Amino acid sequence: MEDYLKKFRDRLRIMIILYTFCDPLEDKRSGKYGVFRSEIKIQALDFLLRYPDFLSMELMDLLDNNTSNDKEKIGKIIEAIYLDNEPELRVEEMEKFFHGAYESIDDVIAYLVSVGLITHESKKRSDGKTYDKIYYITYEGSNKIIGFLNDISAVEWYYDRCMLIKEYFGSFSGTELKSRQYRYGEYSNISYRSHIQNINSKVKLAYFQRFNKSL
Repeated sequence: MEDYLKKFRDRLRIMIILYTFCDPLEDKRSGKYGVFRSEIKIQALDFLLRYPDFLSMELMDLLDNNTSNDKEKIGKIIEAIYLDNEPELRVEEMEKFFHGAYESIDDVIAYLVSVGLITHESKKRSDGKTYDKIYYITYEGSNKIIGFLNDISAVEWYYDRCMLIKEYFGSFSGTELKSRQYRYGEYSNISYRSHIQNINSKVKLAYFQRFNKSL
């Protein structure tokens, strides 16, 4: 049962990431609603969805570097994340591989293609490895997401969180998002195939320093 639920969550998260962050296409005759480029960006965005504590710290970093002036709004967002116990209830651990947090999405993509929600293109190098992965969200896929938003509460949470991440981090490339995550020792200093560690204590200290209140 747990394996089935994980598969469902994985498919749901990745599909909503693709839908929310895709670039809409104008030619409706193609049957494609939008295009999303780069698996690296999928992995980086998925990490922010799966680790609310890292997302909270990243939001505060935007304030520190004058990338955002939404101090009051960001403060309330982080407070709500911790009031809802998201760092305990919503975290879905990822392992560290050679290029940071990673989990294979090949099976997820194959499933989404098989049910007509997306199509997928890639190129192969001479050594057989794929690159330049491009994902197209079909109109059927976009319609499914819109329908699910009205029927499944879990979809609404993931969609709302993706919209929040898009508001503050949508302009970053996948490589830029990955490099930001490496600034934390709990991410960068752990060994290969170990789970990324939480940074809740750092978030709580940083929040108190910036907002003079405890989480």
